[in-house]
Amino acid sequence: MKRIALVAAALLGLTSLCFGGDVATLVNLGFSADSAHFMFGFYGLDLGAGKPYAEIYVVDTKRNDFVRDGVHKGLYAVDLEPGWNPSGAFFKLFTGASGAAGRYKIDHLQQGRLIYLSVNGEEGEDALSFRDYKTQDQWELKLEQKAAEKDGVTSSSFGIELAFTSAAGKKSAIKIGNPQIERRNVLSYAMRQVIVAPDGKTVVILVERRERIGQATGLRYMVETFKLP
Repeated sequence: MKRIALVAAALLGLTSLCFGGDVATLVNLGFSADSAHFMFGFYGLDLGAGKPYAEIYVVDTKRNDFVRDGVHKGLYAVDLEPGWNPSGAFFKLFTGASGAAGRYKIDHLQQGRLIYLSVNGEEGEDALSFRDYKTQDQWELKLEQKAAEKDGVTSSSFGIELAFTSAAGKKSAIKIGNPQIERRNVLSYAMRQVIVAPDGKTVVILVERRERIGQATGLRYMVETFKLP
């Protein structure tokens, strides 16, 4: 009996570790063949509601905005069990979002070329410098963010500046995103991935948002898209 109790305690301990924070798992769902659309999503446990959730988006990479029917969200009222995996919420939501994938000709095997990946995921990662070893282009990315609190609610905004030097030595300065957009309950931003689309010109920057969700603090994702010169 004692051994059974210990095993049960261990399982519950693992569960509490799995759900110890509202951390989103990011999923790259691919590009259309012409790189005009990108699909991504994320899932996890919403600690504010105590329920698994998932979100899936289709982005128009030329407009740097979601397509009209490209926003899908789900929050599911299920009881959690030891060893339970919140990816089930993502699979359930994707069954409804698969129609949008078909309409925008998303190829889930065309996920682009990852040229930067944040490994440690530390806060304050707002300045990146790296070389694309395939093209030999040099990238210098700087994320500028502002936050203000009013009546106990934090709102924040950000913009990204890219200093791009091609392998041939041509320099370009590109402004990415809209720093005029203020997002309620978002505490901070960080760049986590930079992906070059199949056309070799369209770029997706995956940005992590740390935000207030109910009484908890959690992580969510968004993207900024642009074209290289």
